[in-house]
Amino acid sequence: MKFKSLLLVVGFIPVLSLAQTTPNMLGTWNATSNAAVMGTAAHHQVPNKQDGEIYFNKVPLKMVIDRQEGVNFSGTISSVYYKEVILGAIAPDLQSGVMVDEDGSYTFKINDSTTIQVCYVQVSKPKVANCWLGKR
Repeated sequence: MKFKSLLLVVGFIPVLSLAQTTPNMLGTWNATSNAAVMGTAAHHQVPNKQDGEIYFNKVPLKMVIDRQEGVNFSGTISSVYYKEVILGAIAPDLQSGVMVDEDGSYTFKINDSTTIQVCYVQVSKPKVANCWLGKR
């Protein structure tokens, strides 16, 4: 009987090591965006750019996550030009997820407790494709 109990406990240990906890997204994440932009966008105010003109731009960003419940979270993302609300969800793998703001969507990957990789797409005018590495 003791041998069977021992086997049960030993067999359960790998399952415990696979159990993950939901990442804590709360805090301030700082980054520099690397964007391809067509037109003037909220966070990408560049003088003398026309609606159809494509340019590449780097802008400091600050993402503040001030609320989290389980895998869902909310906060703001801001630059010197604009601030907007973001909503997010962490995927079942607990390492990636999605976010949305007023006019676009994000995908992200959590590298570790202090680093996140984020990509943003806005398909309405102006068009924006943007990726950045955030540090907390």
